[in-house]
Amino acid sequence: MEGYVKNVSPLWRHAMKRSVGPGEKVSLDDLYEQYGIKHQIEEGDPFVEWLRQVKLRNTDVWEIRYGKTQVVESGKPMVVNEEKVAEVRGGSKLHQSPFVKSEAEIEEIANLSVRKAREQLPRITNQKLLKYALNEVSKLSHKDTLCRMLRKRIVELELSRR
Repeated sequence: MEGYVKNVSPLWRHAMKRSVGPGEKVSLDDLYEQYGIKHQIEEGDPFVEWLRQVKLRNTDVWEIRYGKTQVVESGKPMVVNEEKVAEVRGGSKLHQSPFVKSEAEIEEIANLSVRKAREQLPRITNQKLLKYALNEVSKLSHKDTLCRMLRKRIVELELSRR
């Protein structure tokens, strides 16, 4: 099969009985030998669809490419223009969220609901602001999820700046 599964997140992930680094690709042939034959799934589109729905649901972490198409959230294949994917670090392709200058303040971040935080935290790139916000949020009750989200975002920024 022509295609691969790629980890597009900035963190290492453990999936498919292996550790997959940021930007690392796993060929569909390897995955088909591991799972397709075992589960008696047809090679090609049925297997790619099974991977997307059963094994690799999170589209923010996993990019599945099969031939010249990319399987997206809706489940319909979409033709991808290769030039639109950003070329970074010597030819490796990375998906990045757009850079947005955030004028957020510590109190605004501390008062975010979890839903709003999921939308806004990926856009905040000021590591110092996030650390101060984490310090304030950790003192508040019922903000455990927001603390975890802030810690995760701080780690992502630290890894991306290395």
